[in-house]
Amino acid sequence: MSGQIPLVWTEIGRMPGAYVMNAITIHRELFPDIPRYLVVSEEFAAKVSNDLCTVVTEEDLLDSENAKKFEVLGKNWSYKDISYWQNTTRRFFILENFMNSLNFEKIIHLESDCILLEANYIFKLFIQDSWGLKYTMQDDLIACASIFLVNQKSSLSSFNEFILQKWLTKDITDMKLLHDFILNNSQATYLPSGSDNIEEIVFDAGTIGRYFLGGDSRNNLIPFSTRGLLPSGSGFFDPTPYRIKINQKKVILESIDDSSKSLLLGCVHVHSKRIPRSSRKFFKILIRESGKSRGKLWQLGGLDFTVLAERVVSKLFRVINSKSPDKRYR
Repeated sequence: MSGQIPLVWTEIGRMPGAYVMNAITIHRELFPDIPRYLVVSEEFAAKVSNDLCTVVTEEDLLDSENAKKFEVLGKNWSYKDISYWQNTTRRFFILENFMNSLNFEKIIHLESDCILLEANYIFKLFIQDSWGLKYTMQDDLIACASIFLVNQKSSLSSFNEFILQKWLTKDITDMKLLHDFILNNSQATYLPSGSDNIEEIVFDAGTIGRYFLGGDSRNNLIPFSTRGLLPSGSGFFDPTPYRIKINQKKVILESIDDSSKSLLLGCVHVHSKRIPRSSRKFFKILIRESGKSRGKLWQLGGLDFTVLAERVVSKLFRVINSKSPDKRYR
């Protein structure tokens, strides 16, 4: 088992949404020979099809010493949706438990709304022994584990030890921790991402998918997946000069001004969660949305009827039971 490098997703404390299963389906189409694992909470395991991937429950994994220490650390948040921010960092301890329990030395971890497009580049990286972790740069101040490569299990353990040291810092999140760890550990480096770290390929920390496909409509009062959004900071990869094309079965960012200039697209981070069930449909959406005129209507994005239905049904259920949880159809 340890001789194969798997794709690993974590969905902890919640039922994996339809977009998660659609994303895994697309990866099965694109990379049928790469093993796929999904770590879920035990209460949801029976609801996930084993045809798409190997389902592992977090409760069946052996806790590392780091994980044991993390679980007993209390933390006060000023953010809403505390469980979300807690679990975005907790997943790294789950990944350490996963690697220890299933005897993996190397893994490719993907966030559930990230679609990997280029595997050959990644597997060439794994041949090298000079690095331990690689992930994407969001901007000059934060990083993102939309794709998170572990080449040495000891480096993941070191990162988790770093988290334990910093975790009680007020409102610190996984994105700040990832950024700060690279400043303090030579075994962690960025994949080609950000504004100054681009080779012939770029991996999307979030700006590309958010710009072309929109943000999460659940964050908007009226559920539109607003497109054309860029971070307010500096150092992020700017997708505005590009459109997306398919060239010899590769997904590329092609310069609008000079079609002879292009970058291979390594992954797309789909913030909108509007992920179809097939790679063919997904590629069609990428090409269509990036090729449109980028006026006001394009920026507004489409009304997300799925999220609209979630809100209406959730409100009706809360009329009957005020403690009824929000409904999720994606």
